Amino acid sequence: MNTRVTADSLTIGEVFEYSIAIQFDREYQNVQYPDTNSFPSSLELLGRQQFRTSDFSDSLVYTLQYFNNEDVQISSMPITLYGTNDSSTVFTDPVSLYFKTVVAAGDTTLKPMKPNFAFPRPWWPWVLAGLALAGFLLWWFKFRDQEKTESVDPEPQIEPFYNPLEELEKQLLVIKNESKVADTKNFKLFYSEVGDAIRAYFEDLYNIPALECTSSELLRYLDAYGVDDTLTEKTRLILRKADLVKFAKYTPTLEDAWQTYDNALEFLERAKLADSARIGRLKAKYNQQFMITPTQKDQGED
Repeated sequence: MNTRVTADSLTIGEVFEYSIAIQFDREYQNVQYPDTNSFPSSLELLGRQQFRTSDFSDSLVYTLQYFNNEDVQISSMPITLYGTNDSSTVFTDPVSLYFKTVVAAGDTTLKPMKPNFAFPRPWWPWVLAGLALAGFLLWWFKFRDQEKTESVDPEPQIEPFYNPLEELEKQLLVIKNESKVADTKNFKLFYSEVGDAIRAYFEDLYNIPALECTSSELLRYLDAYGVDDTLTEKTRLILRKADLVKFAKYTPTLEDAWQTYDNALEFLERAKLADSARIGRLKAKYNQQFMITPTQKDQGED
């Protein structure tokens, strides 16, 4: 049995292949390879492909993505071979993966601070203050002897119902129309805007302090609140990409950025189905608090 990887030194977000090749001493009915739970949590499985070249040889190639900032080891894993009347287990060799930093040598040293720039004292606030004082004195001498007219309080305006789904859809449309990420390459701002739109949705609808939470804390909240599995998975994908860009100096491609935006759109469409009942209850509570129902109107006439 042979175990190998296409690269043993990896940067954050790098994709590589881990392959297992087996030569059999006899014919087996089935081969059970390690599942996704056998790999470290810092490796995300993107796919796998099996190649059976003959009855006496078999191989499996895993496509993995590395998410860590330190060395990690793929431990020895069992492979079970099933014959007609018996079975046997063999083990893979452990494989070490080494973290490869993208920070150039010497970049970790602190740079000397530049001296503060002395700005000239502004004069325009004094001009504005003088104009304001002159206006006040003019008003005082002109209207001090006039009788005060009673001010009629305006009829209070009822704010329309705030729909978190509509707000999320509006924010995603603004990001699409106003983002200049293709020109500025400011991926950090782009990912922050997409992530904050999702966070604001949970804060508005579920009363979760999502904008103040770390990604891990928010995901634990979603699990505790029983949020729809698809919404939780889409949130995990979006926040993981955003954290890589913001904190791990990971530079995505433009295609990666818009793929994350597409995940946000898929989140929106799923939320329209999964959270419709919750939003309906919020709207009914709002109507009961601010609107006059037919029953209330009849009671007032009596």
